[in-house]
Parts: sequence; C-alpha cells; structure tokens
Amino acid sequence: MTRLPGLMEEDGMHDPLDAGFALARGAVPAGLRRCAWDVLLQRDAAAARAAARDAAGSVLEIARRCLVGDDLAAAVRALDVGRGLALFAATEFVDVAARLDRAGRPGLATRWRMVTGGAGDIPADLRTAARAALSGDGDGDGGDPALAGLLDPPGLPDIRAALAALDTDALVYLVPGTDRMPGWAVMVPAAGPPSLLALPGLVPDAGVERLLAAVSAPDLVGDAPGGEAVAGSLDALCDWAWGAAVGPLAERFLPALPPAAGGRPPRVVLVPVGDLARVPWHAARRGDGTHAVRLVAFSQTVSARMLCRSAAASAVPLLPVGLVVADPRTGEGTTDLVAARTGAEAVHRSFYPGARYVGRRPDGTTSTSGAGTAAEVRDWLTSGRPGAGAMLHLACHGVSQPAAGDTTSHLVLAGPDGRLTAEELVALLVKVPDRAIGLVVLAACRTGVAGRGHDAAFGLGAAFLAAGVRTVLSTQWSAPEQDTSVLVYMFHHHLMVERRPAWDALRRAQLWMLDPRREVPPAMPEALTRRLAGADPARVVAWAGLVHSGQ
Repeated sequence: MTRLPGLMEEDGMHDPLDAGFALARGAVPAGLRRCAWDVLLQRDAAAARAAARDAAGSVLEIARRCLVGDDLAAAVRALDVGRGLALFAATEFVDVAARLDRAGRPGLATRWRMVTGGAGDIPADLRTAARAALSGDGDGDGGDPALAGLLDPPGLPDIRAALAALDTDALVYLVPGTDRMPGWAVMVPAAGPPSLLALPGLVPDAGVERLLAAVSAPDLVGDAPGGEAVAGSLDALCDWAWGAAVGPLAERFLPALPPAAGGRPPRVVLVPVGDLARVPWHAARRGDGTHAVRLVAFSQTVSARMLCRSAAASAVPLLPVGLVVADPRTGEGTTDLVAARTGAEAVHRSFYPGARYVGRRPDGTTSTSGAGTAAEVRDWLTSGRPGAGAMLHLACHGVSQPAAGDTTSHLVLAGPDGRLTAEELVALLVKVPDRAIGLVVLAACRTGVAGRGHDAAFGLGAAFLAAGVRTVLSTQWSAPEQDTSVLVYMFHHHLMVERRPAWDALRRAQLWMLDPRREVPPAMPEALTRRLAGADPARVVAWAGLVHSGQ
C-alpha cells in the first residue's frame, strides 16, 4: 500500500504535517456542516440537487485533504457525507417552509414562502434565522433529523457490522484523481483497520470521458447506427477499468483478506464517486481476457449509510407473486420493447405465476390485468393487500433527462400521467413504512445512474433503496433488449429455483452469459430460447449492464 504523505511530497504538494494541512483537517466538521446547510436551505428540490452537485466538489476536497493527512476515518466520514448530500437532495428533500412549520415556527415559514416565491436571492438574515430554528441551537449541531443524518454517517464499527451481516468482505470507495493527485481506493474491510491504495491510473482523462459519453448513448444496441462502435467503446472502458482500479484491488488488497467461508468468491461493495459510477467495474478485463466477475463478486451502494440501512432491514421472503410491468404503451415516442415483453412474460410464467402482469403481451396486445400505468404501479407500491407480493419486475423504459441544469430520473409508463420520478417513488413509500418490498428489478434503460456528469445517487435504483426496498437490480446503459431479457430470466432462475442470494444469482447469470458451453434451463420458454439463438450473450454490452445493490 502507498502512504500518501510521501507520494504528495514527490508531487510537489504541501507536507501534510504543516500548519495549513493541520488547519484543514481541524476544519473538517465545520466544512461538512456548511455543505449540508447549503443543500438544506434551498427554495426547492431542484435547487437542492444543484447545491448538492456544487457541494460535492468541496466535500471531495475535504476527503482528499484527509487522505493526504493519512486520516482514513475522517476521509470515510467526509466521503459518506458527500454521498449523503446527493442522496438527500435527490430523494428526501422537504422544502424549508414545511420544515419550519414542523419546527413550530409558522411566522418564519410564511416569510420563507414569500421570499422564495419570487426570483430573487434568499436574504442572508433569513437563511441564518432558518438555520437557527432548524438546528435548535443556531450552530448546526442538531435539531433537524435530516441534517443529523447527513452529518452523522456510520462509524467504522457500524460499517464492519453491516459488512458482516451482508456476508461481504469490504466496502471500497473509488475516488477519482486529478491532474495533480492520483485516484484512490479507500478500503474498509469487515475485519481490521481501513487502508488506502493509491491508483495513479484512476484519472478519467479526455479519452475516458469520450468512452463514458459513448456508453451513455440513448440506444446502445448492436443493430442501431453506430451500435457496434459504442460496444467497442465499452470494451475499451473495461480494459481501462482493470488497470485503473480493479487489477490493483484484485492483486494487492483482496489476497490479504481472510478467506471467505463456504468457498464463495471475494465479495466487495463499491462506492464509486462521481462519473466513476458509470463504469462497469465487474466487467473490468485483465490482459488475458478474464473479466473481474469471474474473480470477484461486486455490488454497489451510494453510501456507507445506505449499506448499513440495507444490512439492518429484515429480509423479505420472495414468493411467486408480485407485479410484472411489460413494455407499457406510452405517449412519449419511445421504441417498442418487443423482446422485453417476451422476457417479462417468461419471468411471469416460470417464476411468479401468481403475480399481476400489466402492460403488453408479446403479441402487442394489452394485458387484461392492466395497461401498465403509473397509477397501477403506485397502487402496488403502497398496497397493504396480503397477495400483492414483494417483487416488482419493470421491463419498461427508464429515463435520466437533463433539464435546465437539473437531472430528473423517471420511469416511462402508460397513461397521461405516465412519468414516475425518483422523488415520487420515495415520497410514496415513506408513507407506508410497513410495506416490505424485497426485490425491484429495473430491466430498463439506465436506471442505475443519472445523466452525464451526475451522480448515481440521483438514479432510480438509489431511490428504491432509499425508500426501503431490500434489493435492487438496475441498469447502467441502454442494453440490447433481447440479451437483457435472457440475462434477467437467468437471474430469476438462480434466485427462485436455485435459491441463491440475489447478488450471487446475478453473478451466476452473468457467468452463464459468458460461458460458451452454457446450458439452457429446461423450463425456459421456447420464445426466449429463440431470442437466445440470435444473440451473442458473451458481449460486454449484453451481460454487464445490470448492477446489484442492497441485500
């Protein structure tokens, strides 16, 4: 492992022991409080999201200074606060006036509404008064539960306990480098102290940015114009990912961990920061062509706090009931997902015969059980009916749409109100805390991350996790639907027939796609096996788009 003090001296930067760095490290709590209040005291959710993106750079700089000072515990705290700010802004923002009303300050709430109803800036004295009312003591150290959550991320003992509960070996933050600093892997193992690995190659330069932009294309399919070139960019990104981060982790960090019980592979939960969330780390490719998924089981989370919440939640048994949404007929000019319908019907018939099937059948007709409207999905999410089930399979379009400097993530469903946003998903589910949903499969376009330049905490997958769903599978790009339908079928096969944990079921499905001698389960419907015959499942674009999060 590389100790950063010596490395930074070689780079001509400040000695971490000088007074400037000592001051910076001592100012960490105050800096984090300022960032949190900048996000909290916004006029609306869109402004909060913008503030969170602006604050991300400041929090990341605080974390880097902690790393330079070799204070890994403080670095983990800063990194997780940054992730918490983004997730809070994306999914849990409640306007300040409502918070002031709840705090018993209706007069101040009225003034806030009057000022923020216009286009001008919020006066400094109003911000100060609101902060004092919400903090309880005027210096930002408590009072508002949301702020307390942002400023009090889990400590190292909490993270270790969560890792042990989830049968996971380590939590690893991937921090991108700059033109003056290397990237870093900040590693918190289930047993032992945290450690740091300098990653000089983890610097997303212009070439990597071009690859990420190509992978984020709206229609990443082999028969679309430019589709093969985009798939080639994805291959190149996988080669970069091995040298930049996964190779050093696999060769230098993981061998030092205690062997896992039961012979399972090493298991790591990644927290990729910023644009690194758009890299398919499990598909990183070694020089001999071996993909990381063969060596390591990777999951992802948006923060250590989310990891701890997932670990603390009670498991929800999956029964052959739930809701399957198959390519609803929308009015947004979206392309038909014919193969996704075939896959959704196969999942329904093979594994969840008691589930409600809404949307379109493979022949294009609308299901008699429902058209797949946003209202139907809302009703299922909040249902208290015993037979509603705990599994939601979404074979539909998902969109991350930049708009006026903001990014909104939403599902595209049938009906005049067919958009179901990440924010609304959380708002719905927090109202029904007893609604236990065990699994959401987002077999849709780019549901795991938001748009270019934005954080995974703004995606639909993070929204479901924040709302209490135990396990989420989300997509990193718009993958060929005929491949995705087969991959998702195999995931459900390993989950419901082989009774594997969700993370292992996905990994086994991906390894099956890579295996040239793959055996088709006898129960796979003929319509899906025909799709398989015309596909190339071993392409990275075909098997690597799904990512596991949660339990």
